[in-house]
Amino acid sequence: MKYYNKTRTTEQKVTDREMLELLRQQNHLLQAILHQLETKS
Repeated sequence: MKYYNKTRTTEQKVTDREMLELLRQQNHLLQAILHQLETKS
């Protein structure tokens, strides 16, 4: 894992960080939608 971290560029790290944030937001939205659907039925 150390080697992998050293070979990644700054752009890759930033992109990975942005992707993680987007996935967190998407996960939050999906959980909210699921909660709404559960409360309606």
